[in-house]
Amino acid sequence: MKKNQKINISFSQAKDVLDEYRYKPRREWSKEERVFFKICNFIVLSKKRVNKILSTIQSFAKLSDKSHYNYNEFDILQIKEIILDNLERCFQKFEKDIKILKDSDIHELFDHQKKLKDENLRLQKENQRLQFLFSDYLSEEKISKNTLLAKILEKENYKKRKKEKKDIIIDKKNIKKFVEKWEKGMTTNEISSELQNENLNLKIGKRKRYNLKK
Repeated sequence: MKKNQKINISFSQAKDVLDEYRYKPRREWSKEERVFFKICNFIVLSKKRVNKILSTIQSFAKLSDKSHYNYNEFDILQIKEIILDNLERCFQKFEKDIKILKDSDIHELFDHQKKLKDENLRLQKENQRLQFLFSDYLSEEKISKNTLLAKILEKENYKKRKKEKKDIIIDKKNIKKFVEKWEKGMTTNEISSELQNENLNLKIGKRKRYNLKK
């Protein structure tokens, strides 16, 4: 008899084999008889114990009678989880990959799916941000390579820097003028603009006098 050979035998036949082998000393059993005995023994005892389990389940179901018992949904779910958890451990002992899907497993699957969805959304947003930065970088590179555009930008930047450098020369004379104009009711911006123009006219006048001397 091969180890992996499938044997079809009924409960009654298996029970007869056990009754026959019970009176035969084990030391007289052949190797094939030992294997056959184990098969028959499993068939008989598994059926008896499964029937016992089913009977216990039917007995437990009688607790659903609310005329005698009081319970809530959480009580039943908790008992269900305990039964399924122990059932899964039971099948694992047979070295068979049999999974029992419990409510807690379903919740874990939903949580895992949600985490994957959130992570996927985060990666999409990060990808969009990187694409925007890359496009912006390419645009700057394109402008910098265009000689005409580069010169225009450089000229505008120079004007901006030059305008920022047009500060009022702070000396006693300008301070005195500032106070006088402020007392007349002029605003700070008006005074600053007027003093800048006066300083500019002063520079132009000096330049003209210098040219006349030449």
